[in-house]
Amino acid sequence: MKKFFGFFLAVLGLAMCAMTTSCSSDDNDDNGGKPEPAKMAKYTIMFYGCGGANVDSQLDFAIKEVQKQLGVANNQVRFVVMYSTSASDKAHRVDPNTPVRLHYGDWATTYRYELTTDITEDNYNARCKYKAASEVELYRVETIKEFLTWAKQTAPAENYILMPVNHGGGFDLDHEGLTRAIAYDDNHGGKGVATKAFAQALEETGTYLKAIYWYGCLMGQLEVMTEMAPYCDYQFASSHVALVNPRHVTAIIQAINENPDDFDKVAERQGELLDAPGDYCFSQNFLNYEDDKTHEVHDENCDFACWRSDKLAAINAQVKKLATLLKNNYADNKVDINAAIQATYIYDGELAYADLVDLAVHVASELEESDLAAEANQIVADLEAAVKDAYIYRISGLHRKQVTDGKVINTIWPEKDYYSVGISIYTKYNKIYQDYQNVYKASAFDAATGWSAWLDVNEQDVEMGVNPSNDNFWDVFWMTDDLEY
Repeated sequence: MKKFFGFFLAVLGLAMCAMTTSCSSDDNDDNGGKPEPAKMAKYTIMFYGCGGANVDSQLDFAIKEVQKQLGVANNQVRFVVMYSTSASDKAHRVDPNTPVRLHYGDWATTYRYELTTDITEDNYNARCKYKAASEVELYRVETIKEFLTWAKQTAPAENYILMPVNHGGGFDLDHEGLTRAIAYDDNHGGKGVATKAFAQALEETGTYLKAIYWYGCLMGQLEVMTEMAPYCDYQFASSHVALVNPRHVTAIIQAINENPDDFDKVAERQGELLDAPGDYCFSQNFLNYEDDKTHEVHDENCDFACWRSDKLAAINAQVKKLATLLKNNYADNKVDINAAIQATYIYDGELAYADLVDLAVHVASELEESDLAAEANQIVADLEAAVKDAYIYRISGLHRKQVTDGKVINTIWPEKDYYSVGISIYTKYNKIYQDYQNVYKASAFDAATGWSAWLDVNEQDVEMGVNPSNDNFWDVFWMTDDLEY
């Protein structure tokens, strides 16, 4: 499997795992001795995913933090979980011969329950265990449908938020699942859940979401969000690799409880809480310190945003114009367009995700002396306006290492406003694209933009050794220049 750093988010995941089915078992004389009917909540968050071999232990500690948020007076949120722990503890072992235990639950087990404040380490297995993970194929549409139906019956609500969790791969053509997006389950050979599988399950169960919260790496790509746009009002996502951060779940619960009747305010507040100073500040997660604790040293960039689904069409309209400009003028302007692609920021060293606005800006710059300049500049202006109109908040933890007076310091990039949303760039010679272009062309995004018609003529790859790229295993040239300021 590829290098999916999956929002080691699962941190939270387990957190939610902690609560069992919430239907009351108390008899009620006024209800004929039958269980009290499930109470309608303002919001139900549906947490769905897996440990994916290496994120389970990071889930464990979040359970109690989530319970605190659910335990406040006038809580408006219910939290239901379907989560498979990893097949074994091997990825967690420091000493290969020393087993690692989970605080909550056992390895190779699927847990399904409503997270409530009375779940403990002692009663977790008895109350939350569902099946052996080998029996639960999370990636199948029927499994997702069954979970959605159960969740709505168990915790009915006015609004639903789906939170897929674990390693995210965006719209990665190269992976086994072709359009797999998130939650690669090592109990089933690393198979993940396709974006289209979520879309189909929502369609067939008649489930419309207030939001989908992509709790995983690299999900802030237009191909992913366009596929899900018909099924939700809002999407939360990162275009970069993302690290574990319990605030993803706790912040949205807190924000809902503070603003239960206005989701724009929920999203704004969630963004504030996610990146507020203190432990687990989102953008600070991506900074380390040198030994003397005075100089920050950047390991990787980050972003996170909340997007309005109904505003994505305006972005895609500009993508369609950009695709047409590139396709129709590539033969006569190949050198300039190739140079623009080489200069464009990419989100990961191994995957072909480029920043959309940055690409448009470089194309316009390279074509400035041509008769295409006015058209290219208009696309940039309209695209920037459409992007800014589409998001409610956007965190940009974009940094660059620099050396000043022999010391490494961390600076914010002046171009940070560009790095928001990703798009795939393949060449017509790329084997991945050659093998799976039909998958790409079947996407909702390509139907809206015709982006593949441009890829069919493109001859310029994006790659870490050429493009400015984010990668947490490398200190590549564009991050480590010895520049004096």
